[in-house]
This record gives sequence, structure tokens and C-alpha cells, in this order.
Amino acid sequence: MENLKSFLYEQIEWLKEQGNKFLNKEITLHDFKKSSGKFGIYAERGGESFVIRIKLPSGIFSNKSISLLQGFIKKYDIKEIHPTTRQAVQLHRLSLDTVVDIFKECVENDLISYGCGGNFPRNVTSSPLSNVEKDEAFDVTPYANYTTEYFLQRMETYILPRKIKVGFSNGKSNLSNITLTDLGFLATIKDNKKYFKVFVAGGLGKNPELGIQLPYLVEPTDILYYVDALVELFKENGNYENRNKARIRYILKEKGKEEFLNLYNSYIEKSKCKNLKVEEAKEILIPECENSSIEENNNIIVQKQKGRYTIIIKPIGGIISSKHFNDIIDFIQNTESKDYIKLIATMEESFYINNLNGQEVLKILDICKDFNQTTKLSQSLSCIGVPVCQIGLAEGQTLLNSIINHFKEKGLNKDLLPKIHISSCPNSCGRHQVAMIGFMGKKKMFEGEIVDAYELSIDGSFTADNTKLGNPVCDILAKNIPLFLEEVYIYLDKNNLDFNSFKDTEQFKDICEKYSSK
Repeated sequence: MENLKSFLYEQIEWLKEQGNKFLNKEITLHDFKKSSGKFGIYAERGGESFVIRIKLPSGIFSNKSISLLQGFIKKYDIKEIHPTTRQAVQLHRLSLDTVVDIFKECVENDLISYGCGGNFPRNVTSSPLSNVEKDEAFDVTPYANYTTEYFLQRMETYILPRKIKVGFSNGKSNLSNITLTDLGFLATIKDNKKYFKVFVAGGLGKNPELGIQLPYLVEPTDILYYVDALVELFKENGNYENRNKARIRYILKEKGKEEFLNLYNSYIEKSKCKNLKVEEAKEILIPECENSSIEENNNIIVQKQKGRYTIIIKPIGGIISSKHFNDIIDFIQNTESKDYIKLIATMEESFYINNLNGQEVLKILDICKDFNQTTKLSQSLSCIGVPVCQIGLAEGQTLLNSIINHFKEKGLNKDLLPKIHISSCPNSCGRHQVAMIGFMGKKKMFEGEIVDAYELSIDGSFTADNTKLGNPVCDILAKNIPLFLEEVYIYLDKNNLDFNSFKDTEQFKDICEKYSSK
């Protein structure tokens, strides 16, 4: 860690110089992005403000990261926090000096966001329900943390063709989407022993692929051999010339499944000559409580520990005000269960609060009642999109807000529609490709004007035993999407149907045809 920190201190002034050159128009936006992305710092659209992405290993807010964030909020008058779709947080609309100072202060406090962008291993994800979910295999967070530490020890040495993503899931719910990433570990039990199923070469975005499963199980203590092997394979076989094909799934496409697996296994054997074995993680016991009569809903999950609950906090679009964030922290720090409570950023722009007792559940829900979303539709997610993102094509957050506001104004408050995933471009940061209802932003010529439109896809899924890509259906103008969803809602309500039963009917096809912008 000290070597990495020394390296980063040397880089910070160079980063600031590059930022000033960009502001003075001496280098282009693209050139600055190549310099700044690895620091998790980007110029926002328009080039006058900046965003910084701060890694949270496994999405978990440590006491140190909470203290730092609250300090940044106060010192720099930060109004909002945005949990991302990879268990990090972003701070928006900041000056160059501010993002550089925040990065430096994070480094000083061992919260390393280097590699949060650019051609580096990204934040290692883990299920936010690890160690608390009822039907989980086992707690995977310690193994995600081992992997994070492995990357940090080597971060300043990486020269990769592009990014690499690694994730860990504790069971079938697959909340960290490991079947859709470069390298994913799925916890399983066989003959009363812990193992991982391993998935490799998956990914979303252009030319998406589901990960292929290795034909054998892996012992938890051996995980870093598989991480190290894939990194080395990527370094030596990845495409450094064509960025559009510089992901591991393209190596699989080029070589075919059998040759790719043989190649990967050869790298695994080389990695096994290194000292990379990790310790088997010990179970962390959470004390049980008296049972209460609280039932599960869209915001409450009953844990495997008697009398304990997880609460889902979901502000619209994942944008939470600093005041509301501080209210949540104040509650956690002053409650009976504070020694056991975990605040975790998810991959759906929400927060999970684990290990609450029954009374604490009621208190936190009351604290968050004015902004916490409670229906599946209102808990939908969208990438940040235009006007913040440099490469976004459409205004995803605007669309999401217009949908939610439309349903509120119409009084359509039944929980009939599934959660919607919105991506503002084909990069799939909103993971629209694995949603039951997904929208991908694009620009379209309509009546002589270029306007926002979205490609509708349906029937995607990311559960471990049913991961599948959604089926594209049609394009719909952004302004018509709330009306389209309203018509679907009304049909479901009148006919007492759920969307899964409705999506394959002629009536649904007719509604899609009505709103299609050909």
C-alpha cells in the first residue's frame, strides 16, 4: 500500500497540470479523459465541472469512508451523493481543485480510488446481502476483499488493453451479476464443503456475452490463482489496437470456447506456482433478536438471523441529498445495533442497511419516508446520462423522473410494473440488457428533428440459474415512454395480470406497435 501511495502522490500534481491544460483548451476532452480516468476523475459534459468516483470495496461504507464523505460534504458544500451501478459513489459538479484535493485526501486515508476508471481492474463487487441472505451458500465478502487487496498491491504496474471486472455472489439471487462479468465467483456448497462456481469472459454493452462456467468447482482459498491467471491472459492476448474489441469476451469470440478454456487453464497452472493462496474466511456471527411481526416488501428483507432485517433505501435515480445521507449516518451511529449494522452501496444505485432489529427498521423507514421509493417502478435505475456523462446519448435520469412523476400525477400507485433499467447509451451502465424492462438511449430523426429515443427490450434476467439477455422489441420516443408504460399498467390492472404473463401476448405487441417510432 505504501508503494502505491507514494506513486500516487507523485501523480497528483501531474493530474492537476493535465486538468488545467484541459480547462485552458490546450488538450482535448478525449486527451484529458485518458489522463484522468484512472484516477476516477472525469470532466462533465460542457467541460466546466468535474466528477470523482470513490471506490467502496464490496460497496461497504467503513467508518473511515463515512467520516471522509461527511467531511467532503461539509468542506466543499456538496449537495448530493450518487451511488453508482458498481458499488462506488460519485460526487458531481465540482471544480478541478476540489476533485484533486478529494482524491489526495482519500489516498492519505487509504481509500484508494486509483483504477476506478481507465484501463484497470475496477471495483470488486460483492452481494449486499452476503452473510445475511436466507438461502445463501456462504459469506463471500472476505474473498472479494482479498481480491481488492491483490489488485491494490499491483495497481500502479498495470498496463491492460482495457478494464477488467471481477465480482462475487453469495447465492442464486446474484445481486452482483457475476454471470455477466469478466470473472465471477458464485458461492455454492457440495458435500457440506464450500466452493465457488467460476464464470469467465462475460460482459454487457456492445456485443454482450454471458460468462461461460468453468467445468469444475474452485476452493475458496484458491481464488487468486484464477484472478491472476485472467489478468495475465488479458495482458498477453488482449487487443491493444482496437478499443472496441479490447475486452476479454472478444478473446473468447476469437478463439472459441474450447481453445479459450485451454488457454485460461494454462495460465491458471502458471499462477499456481505463485504464493497466492488466501485464508479460508471465518463466519461472522450476528447476534439474534426477538422476532417481530415485520413482513418483507420492496424495502424490507428478512435476514437469516432471527429478528434481523435489511432495509433498502432507494432515492429516485440513486441521487440522495447530502442532508438525507447525513440523517442515515446519524441514525446508524446512534442506534443499539451500531456495532453490527452495515451500510452498503449496491449495483442498483441504492443503499442496503443490514442487521437492524425490528424497532430500528421502523425508525429508519420513518427517517427516509420523504424520499425512499417503495414500488418496483419507482425503484427503477438509470445511469447518470446526459447532461453529465460525456458519452451519453440520452437523458436517462430525466426519463426516469418523468416516468415516476407521470405515475404520481395519474394516481397509478399499484405495484404492477417491474423495475425498469435505463441506459443512456449502448454501454449498458444501467444494465438494461438484463432487465425485465430495459431502455437503451439513442438519438433519432423524427419529424425533421433529432430527438431522444430508447430501444425497448424485455425479458432479461440476472439470477444465477436464469441469466439471460433481454429481447429488443422496438424504439419509442422518450416523450412517449410514460404513456406507453401507463397503457401497459392499465391493461395489467384491468385484467389482473403480472407483466411476466403479459409480455408474450398479442395485446402487449399491439401496445408496442402503437408507440413504436419506426
